[in-house]
Amino acid sequence: MKKIWLLMLMVCTVIGTFTACSSDDDGDPTPQLPVSGVSIPATAEVGGEVIIRGTGFTASGISLYLENSSKEKTAIDAAFSNAGVTFTVPMSLVAGVYNVILTQSGNEWTLGSITLTDADSPITSPSLSNEEVSPGSEVTLGGSGYADGDKIVLKAEGAEAIEISEVTVTADGLTFTLPTDCPEGEYTVNLVRGANSWKLENVVLKVQKAMRVKSINMDMGEMGFLLLELGYDAEGRLVSATTDDKLLNREFKYEGNTITAISLDDTKENLVYTLQDGKIVKATAADKYDETEEFNTWSYEGDYLSSVTNPGDFYEGMNLTFAYNADGNLEDFNFVGDVHYTYGETSILTVPNTIDPAIAIHLPNLIYSKEDASLAFLLNKIGKISKKIPDSFQFPVSQDETTGELIYQTYTVTAVMNNNVLSIDCGNAAAEIGIPNLSITYENIDD
Repeated sequence: MKKIWLLMLMVCTVIGTFTACSSDDDGDPTPQLPVSGVSIPATAEVGGEVIIRGTGFTASGISLYLENSSKEKTAIDAAFSNAGVTFTVPMSLVAGVYNVILTQSGNEWTLGSITLTDADSPITSPSLSNEEVSPGSEVTLGGSGYADGDKIVLKAEGAEAIEISEVTVTADGLTFTLPTDCPEGEYTVNLVRGANSWKLENVVLKVQKAMRVKSINMDMGEMGFLLLELGYDAEGRLVSATTDDKLLNREFKYEGNTITAISLDDTKENLVYTLQDGKIVKATAADKYDETEEFNTWSYEGDYLSSVTNPGDFYEGMNLTFAYNADGNLEDFNFVGDVHYTYGETSILTVPNTIDPAIAIHLPNLIYSKEDASLAFLLNKIGKISKKIPDSFQFPVSQDETTGELIYQTYTVTAVMNNNVLSIDCGNAAAEIGIPNLSITYENIDD
């Protein structure tokens, strides 16, 4: 019995000896934070740069995270150095308070916290190439700062937001295509990048179904009325233009890059228009005097018409010149004198891809004196038109007897669109200078 107790005592002694070694060898001391002197900025902007000062950030195996109030961690792509760590706050984060977490070899430390604020819009000078567009058409946003992965969200009062994720970033800005079922209305344009969104300032997109001119009623005061009616084929091409007095009475034939305006009046010849890149570049001169004056040449600056001139040796008709301002609106039109247009807060948008109202107010004079030009404006093959309707224009009414300088009179233009009818009131211009008040009736192309 004594031997048994002695043996048990020896076993316990051995066991006790191994337990102590294990304790000595496998001890788990508290891991030491590898960095010191850490200084974290109180706030930072989403998308902005953050610099955390401190030493020890070059230790091996360390990583940095931002942790939100829900304990969700976001790995940070940081640059570590002897002076600290630098990183850009991911655009996927939203404003709020975040813990700054450092990890190494499975160990984790909270270095402090930082408050993230909403980022400023990254887009500089946002703009629209066309403020009024139709469903299914392409929209181009001007400005700089767009990036791959950006999205566009259109918002209108009382309507569901429309998200457009298929966009193309170019050197000139960003382009996207409106859905074909996009409802009509005025939309604010919002840029989405990651979890952040910005309303683009001064950018409002008006969506309206594509329209065309059905008729133009010209009220010339004591000189009477002139009604112009237009007809279209199944492809939407202009096929007829007729005034109620039959002074203008044409049908149109399309073949390749030419359009022939066929006269239904035997006293007038047919007019042939030559197109290049969808724009008229040459047309039969209705006011020609001899064979050298047979054609007028149509010239452009970019997408805008700049002149209609005749190369005839002794041409005595009217050459036309056009000048558009930086906003894409017709500013000067040289026709029976230089007409100057002004635009202001009361200027409303034109209907895209139709006759420019700034030109339309001269239609009676054009029909009577330069029929080829009047038809070209109705064909809408002259490049871009003004984005807005002028709220006034200056017209030469007399000449200074001493200096010979032209004296201009200013006429106010009041334009109102109601139920697809655009009314343009030019005040006393009809009685004084023969410029009519207009009622332009439009129709939806898809109707």
